[in-house]
Amino acid sequence: MKWCPPPPSAYVMHRRLPPVVVVDNSIFESVEIKENHPNTEIVPVEPRNNAVIISAVHNSVLSSSSTYIPSSLPASQNWTGQYDFNVSFGPQEKNTKGVSWTYSNLKDKLYVGKDAPCPINFSANNIMSDNVVIRAMALYSSPEHASEVVHRCVNHSMGESSKGVFEAEHLVRCESRMAYYEIDQTTKCHSVIVPFENPPDGQQYSTYIYKFTCFGSCAGGPNRRPLMLIFSLEKEGRVIGRRKLDVKICACPGRDKKTEEQQLGTEGTPEVSLKRKEKELVSLSDSLDFTKSIYLPPVKKVKSNAGSPFTLSVTDKECYEFLKQMKKFFEMCKAVNNLPPNVKALMHVNRQKNENQDSDN
Repeated sequence: MKWCPPPPSAYVMHRRLPPVVVVDNSIFESVEIKENHPNTEIVPVEPRNNAVIISAVHNSVLSSSSTYIPSSLPASQNWTGQYDFNVSFGPQEKNTKGVSWTYSNLKDKLYVGKDAPCPINFSANNIMSDNVVIRAMALYSSPEHASEVVHRCVNHSMGESSKGVFEAEHLVRCESRMAYYEIDQTTKCHSVIVPFENPPDGQQYSTYIYKFTCFGSCAGGPNRRPLMLIFSLEKEGRVIGRRKLDVKICACPGRDKKTEEQQLGTEGTPEVSLKRKEKELVSLSDSLDFTKSIYLPPVKKVKSNAGSPFTLSVTDKECYEFLKQMKKFFEMCKAVNNLPPNVKALMHVNRQKNENQDSDN
C-alpha cells in the first residue's frame, strides 16, 4: 500500500495536548529510584514553555509552627511548684464501711463509690489571678496500660451518648457550673477543667465536688486496671503545679480501704486474714449451738484416779465460749458412749503422749 498525501481540501483535526510535565532531576537521585531501577539512565532535560516542574518532597522535621506530638507519657510526678499547690481531703463524720468515699493516708489513695459526690480541697500560698485553672485527668498507673485512654464503659455511657452529650465517655466529672471538658487532640486523653477560685476569707482552701461515673471493674471501661488521678494547676496553658494520687472506684470504699491497709501491713506474711478467722470461728460456734438445748441426765459421781481437775486459762472471750461448748459436746458424747472416731483417735494419741511423759519423769 502506498501512502498518498491528503488533498488540499481535506479537513485536518488538530488535538489539544496537555502541557508538558518536566520532572526535576533531583527526584531521580533518591535512593528508592536507584534501587528499584538500577539499569535506568537519567537524562537531564531543560524546562519548556508552559511546563509544570515537579520536584521531590523530602522528609524533614516539622517546623515549630506545626503541632507538637509528645512521645512520652503525661507527667505524673508530684510537684508543688512556686505556689505550693496542694490537694487534701477533709475529715469524715463517720469512719464505717458504709461511707461513700474515704481517703487513705497510708496508701495515698482515694476510695470512692460510683456517682458519689466527693469533696476535694485545693490550696495555694498566693492569691491567683483569673486565668488559673485546675485540670483533672484520669490515667492508668500500670506501665502496660499507661498509653491507653481512660473512658467509661459502653453500658454506663450509652444513655448520654444517645442524647449527644459531649462528656458522655468522660470518667471524671466536676459538679461546677464553670466546668468544661476537653479531649486532647494528640493523646486523646479526657480531662475536666474548672477555674481555680481563691479560698474564701477565713479558709485556706477551695473545695470542689468531683464524681466518678463508672466502676473500676466495668468491662469495656477501666476493667480492673489500676487508676491514678492527676490534678494540675495551669496558668495560660502552662503547668505550675501538680498532684497525683491513686483512686479506686468501688461499691464499698470503707471495706476496700481497710482490706488494702491490712494487706499493706501484713505484706509478705502468708497469714489468714482476720475476717476469715472470724468467719470460721462463728461457723464452728453455730455448728455447736445445738448443744445448748440438749439436757444431760445427772451422772453419778465416780471416784476418778485422774487426781485434781485441770484448769485451762484463756484471755479471749470468744475462745472461752468455744471451749465451753466443746466441753459440753465432749461430756454428752462420753455419756452416751458414742464419741466420733476422730475424737477417739485424738484422745488415744494424747493419752500415749501423756504416758510417755510420765515414764520419762
